[in-house]
Amino acid sequence: MKTLSVIIPTYNTSKEYFSKCLASLVCEQAGEIEIVVIDDGSMEQYSSEIKQEIEKSPLDIYYCKKKNGGQNSAREYGLVKATAQYVFFMDADDYVDTVALDTVISLLKDNYPDILAFNYDVRTPDGEILEKYDRWKKKYDKVDVHKGLLYSDSLCLQIYKKDVLCKSRIHLIQGVRIGEDMASATAILAAVGTEHATNECLYHYVKHPGSTLSNPPKESALDMVRAFDAMLEQLDTSIQEKYHMELEWLAILHVLYYNINRILKSFDGNKKFIKETQDWMEKKYPDWKNNSYLKTEPIAKKILFIMTVNGHVLLLQSLYQMKKGSEDLFKGTNV
Repeated sequence: MKTLSVIIPTYNTSKEYFSKCLASLVCEQAGEIEIVVIDDGSMEQYSSEIKQEIEKSPLDIYYCKKKNGGQNSAREYGLVKATAQYVFFMDADDYVDTVALDTVISLLKDNYPDILAFNYDVRTPDGEILEKYDRWKKKYDKVDVHKGLLYSDSLCLQIYKKDVLCKSRIHLIQGVRIGEDMASATAILAAVGTEHATNECLYHYVKHPGSTLSNPPKESALDMVRAFDAMLEQLDTSIQEKYHMELEWLAILHVLYYNINRILKSFDGNKKFIKETQDWMEKKYPDWKNNSYLKTEPIAKKILFIMTVNGHVLLLQSLYQMKKGSEDLFKGTNV
């Protein structure tokens, strides 16, 4: 059995990006890797180019084309096809650090963690580093799951032992455009209840102008709410109680704060969407203002939180206009 199955969904992915993704996986321990490419109903032109790149690659690659069902649908399909001990979800237009990949494979073989998290950065398509996330400081260390949940941004930022993932009975969240990654990764970690991490910067996330996250469609305005609901439905009450403070904080951050900011920026401050988001928060987490993590946030973010929950839409919109001249105030707020 190989050590690592890399599951890569593709949907109308450009040849250039996919080629770079595959090339980054050609490491010294490539024999320990299988690549599972799930074509999620791409147009024939893109499918043909993907198959050409696969034929040129020295890697062990399984390719399958299925009816379009969304990224997590393709990931779950790939999980069924994966045969290695561990699974690693990658996006087809991202890439990894080849040297770090060798180190990570060795850590998996030597330590057998249930989940292994790692550091990452965000880059332009040309490779310019926009942001670095050095969350983990040691070569290999056990993570307090309460802390780990605070960093459960994406399925692509952890490697999962396949049998543990399957036994968790967590299904990857589908049917939304925004929030499915965060909600799925959070549900898995909370259900599994154990995690290790390495300080290797393995993953390079490529941020594209015009991406789903950069320009969300109107029908996705409440997707973060839907994703969070789908996550909570999969977690037993005992797990929700155990990690209440962390789940509440993630709801504050992703549903109340980021989602309302997204509505302000991308949906002209639609009051109906904002009210529905606020009502959801008050219903699910009525005591959220006393969350211990909120109390540790910088003053600028606290001010924005207060304005958000109190519905000061016009003032927030004015602050967006002022942002270019006030970068220090908004630093670290994702506004």
